Amino acid sequence: MKGEHVTWKALEGESVLLNLETGVYFTLNETGTAAWELFDGATSLAAIGEALYARFDVLPEQMRQDLFELTQTLLKEGLVRIHEDC
Repeated sequence: MKGEHVTWKALEGESVLLNLETGVYFTLNETGTAAWELFDGATSLAAIGEALYARFDVLPEQMRQDLFELTQTLLKEGLVRIHEDC
């Protein structure tokens, strides 16, 4: 789920995230923005991957890998946190 200390703004299909604790900005492309919008704390990563696969023209294996890498990066940057129920 999204960190409570993160604010974001969508700009022409991309997003800019701001970690209010560190002051660090982070940008997401169109696919990353679509994933970010689904990080609600209630939707599992598997369901997010399925939604992204349905929306973008990419192989399922590639979508899973990209979503995993995005999630790991966002965790490292403190922009999301793991919600064990998802």
